[in-house]
Amino acid sequence: MIHSSRQARPTSTLRRTASATPATPSKPSFNLDAAEFTRQFNFQHLLKSPLPSPALPSIVPRHGKKPTPRTFRRAFRTSIRLLTWLCGLTFLYWLIQFTRYTTDSSASVTYMSVNLNQYNYGDPKSTAGQLTPVVVADTRKKPKWTVSIPQGAGFPLRPSQYADICAQSESIIQQLDPSAVHNHLHRSPSQSRRTAAGFIDVQEAHDQGLLPTAAVSSDFENGDTLQDQRVEENQDGTKPRQNDAICEKSLTFTMESADAGMGKTLLGLWMAYGLAREEGRAFFIDDSNWAYGRYTTFFRPPPLAPCQLPPATQRLPCPHRTRHLVVSTSTYQWVFGDLIETRSHEHHSHKALTRKRHAFSLARAGHDALFHLSDADAGYLSTRLEELDSVHSKGGLTIGLHVRRGDRHPWEVQYLDSYIPPSIYSNTAQSILIDHFNPSNTTALPQEASSQLSASRTLLASDDPEIYSTPEFTSMNIERAQSHILLASKASLDAALPDSVNQLSSHDPREPAFTKFVEPNVGWEGGFFASIFWGLGNAAEGRAAARGLREERPETKPSEETLRLREYVGRAYLLDLKVLGAAKGGVVCGVSSFGCRVLGVVRGWEDVNGDGREAGWRNVDRGWDGWVGFVDGE
Repeated sequence: MIHSSRQARPTSTLRRTASATPATPSKPSFNLDAAEFTRQFNFQHLLKSPLPSPALPSIVPRHGKKPTPRTFRRAFRTSIRLLTWLCGLTFLYWLIQFTRYTTDSSASVTYMSVNLNQYNYGDPKSTAGQLTPVVVADTRKKPKWTVSIPQGAGFPLRPSQYADICAQSESIIQQLDPSAVHNHLHRSPSQSRRTAAGFIDVQEAHDQGLLPTAAVSSDFENGDTLQDQRVEENQDGTKPRQNDAICEKSLTFTMESADAGMGKTLLGLWMAYGLAREEGRAFFIDDSNWAYGRYTTFFRPPPLAPCQLPPATQRLPCPHRTRHLVVSTSTYQWVFGDLIETRSHEHHSHKALTRKRHAFSLARAGHDALFHLSDADAGYLSTRLEELDSVHSKGGLTIGLHVRRGDRHPWEVQYLDSYIPPSIYSNTAQSILIDHFNPSNTTALPQEASSQLSASRTLLASDDPEIYSTPEFTSMNIERAQSHILLASKASLDAALPDSVNQLSSHDPREPAFTKFVEPNVGWEGGFFASIFWGLGNAAEGRAAARGLREERPETKPSEETLRLREYVGRAYLLDLKVLGAAKGGVVCGVSSFGCRVLGVVRGWEDVNGDGREAGWRNVDRGWDGWVGFVDGE
């Protein structure tokens, strides 16, 4: 029983007025005076009886009173109702998602006429000869997907083909798993390994009969050579053993790129090596279609993997979790995930710093293992570094300046369509010298500091041969970073030709004469342009590149003369990076160029992440704050 504080209802009811005999009912008259009206309609007796006013029950039990079992039963029933409603809403949400899932799964996947229904109930042999992601059904009739690469497709594929496979694969993942993360730029490489919904590796698909079984043969037997045997040689020049076990996991980096410059490929190569080491993959390099020629022309052979590569049909660009991953310059966004920065990223948060540190550590691992020049340039480099050491022994500083022009423009808004002025580079170099030799900013330097300052050297490297003669640099103690291989201007090339050839090439065509046509010289005035690079030894290809009509992989291989000229360009670039990276006083560059980012990796994290006077790597492009690896869309 629940006790209440209310009082018992009064037993009295409406009381009658005192009278000897009951009043005879009569029809009320409407012609009554005030006294008669008061006598007949008197309500005073109602006011003497109190109205019933029961007290409300107390919500909170009074002190000293424990809740009764009835209270617990009521609370239990309420909880059960709430739980039932929650389960019902959850089931309804799941039912809606399941309906969407089945609708998407049964819809057509329009890649090479592949659809889910076909592979749930069709013949897997219908995918033979098609280069495409395919959706198949496993033994439990659940949809899975993999990538079908024909046996005769060759290796490596074109960069655009790798990009198409990754884009199509991402679309299939979204159809099979609507809850998967759609935007690859918000995934780290570790997250990418976990979000390939429904993927089954090629070898497993073959074992389960989901794909037609291909003839398993070694790349060295069928001529479809990965690693191009030239790179995968042992130190003594012998070929790898044919009976080595197939790698459990591998990563192959293809050097082929649609980009004429070397910096993007070099930085991606280093990061891919660091990623392979981080994930426990054997690392291989393919240089069979590299525009610059052979890898070993520029670098020493990479570390030899302890295992052998699988057939080419098992090496996939996507998804990241595949056992044998292929990395191309066209697939960086799928391989490196959120390590590729975007303009919308917050660059100063703790998360951004962690992301940048991770990308830098991957690139630095590749630098330490792979950035060793071949014997053709190692001798000159050693001699040049000894000359710089002699400057350091006298107490002087060496400061490196990297000035990129050509078809690479700064990110800073006011210089988007031009270039950073040379004065910004020279003033930054002067400030480094002043901060080192005159930190107190005195008017007169001590004798020792003055002699050390005069012994210092400023090293300049640029893709524009005319930059060395600008007044801002000629007024300083400037010297070339290296003079082993130089990019020549048209004026210097014309001066090196015999006078008879110059007269023929400069002949006025309006004057009648029978002269032999001489192709005019083309120098590197203005800097490195892709059209000039592709036109080395092949003017027609250069003109096509200038109009945007160059083929991704021309049918005809580059001639020996073309490769020789391209090799010179690449070797000069690498020597500049090596010498500038060894400058003791630091390096000044614009981060919009890949060469500047590579120099940051060469210098090390402490130089890149330093502040003020402690920074050994200084960025003069204020369109981006600090070092960056790759930016989306470039």
